[in-house]
Amino acid sequence: DCSRAGLETEPVILFDPSPARCVGILCREVLDQQTLQIVAIAGAGVGVVSVLLAVGANARLARIKRGIRALQGASVRGEMVLPAEELVKQMDALANEVDALRSAVAQSVQGVGVVRFDAFEDMGGHLSFSAAFLDGHGDGVVLTSINGRQETRIYAKPVTGAQSQYNLSEEEQEAIRRALASR
Repeated sequence: DCSRAGLETEPVILFDPSPARCVGILCREVLDQQTLQIVAIAGAGVGVVSVLLAVGANARLARIKRGIRALQGASVRGEMVLPAEELVKQMDALANEVDALRSAVAQSVQGVGVVRFDAFEDMGGHLSFSAAFLDGHGDGVVLTSINGRQETRIYAKPVTGAQSQYNLSEEEQEAIRRALASR
């Protein structure tokens, strides 16, 4: 008897085809129409979700493959992708260049100071001047132009450590102070 616990069942007879004899009787539960629809809808939902996940995974895989092809193509052409050793060498070379540039900048003119003045009491317009050009160490030159009625004279004095071995006028000293302050 295949009826149990109020479920609808149907007998299935199992035969052994070789001697043509009955092997046994199984009971199979028969699902009602509503339960079959629920199972079918759930199966379809699982199938749709599986398809969406597969499409998303395929799109990600395609992006990864494009990236790998781009990197491989770049490495063949000698672009973008460099071994780590090469990057370290380039960084060392850049560090050396930065050090050389810092040294060059320290020796270039970094401060300029100009003082205009009247060299003679009877001359107006502040046509005479002293101009100091100093590097990062306070080394450079101070130029002085003395303008008179008949002639103009220009003097150049070397400056080392913001000092000169030659006597400096007040205007030249002020030009050096201004150059030091402008760095």
